[in-house]
Amino acid sequence: MSKKQAVEKVTVEIPETVNLDTERESAADEKSKKEQLIYIGPNLPGGFLAQHTVFRDGIPKHLDGIRKTYPQVDTLIVPIAQLLEAQGELRRKGTAVQQAYQALSRKE
Repeated sequence: MSKKQAVEKVTVEIPETVNLDTERESAADEKSKKEQLIYIGPNLPGGFLAQHTVFRDGIPKHLDGIRKTYPQVDTLIVPIAQLLEAQGELRRKGTAVQQAYQALSRKE
C-alpha cells in the first residue's frame, strides 16, 4: 500500500459546522419556557393583568397587546426564583423595577 492510498483511507469527512450561539439561544428559550414567571406590578385597568399572576410556560401570546401598550410590564415579569430580589428592588427608590411599578400605578 502506498502512502497515498493510506492517506485516502484515513481521510474522514468532517460534519457541517454547528452554530453554538444558536444552540445556546434555543436552550435559553427552552429554559425560559419551562421557568415559572410572576408579574409583580399593580393590577392593570380592565382586569387584563392581575398582580402576582404566575406564568408556567413563558409569557402567553394574548399579553402581546398589553406589553406593547404598557412596556413596563416586561420589567415587572420576573422569574419566581428572583422574586425576593425583585421585591427588594420594588422598595428601593430609583430602581428600574420601582419606576416601572410607579408608572403603571398612575395608569389605574
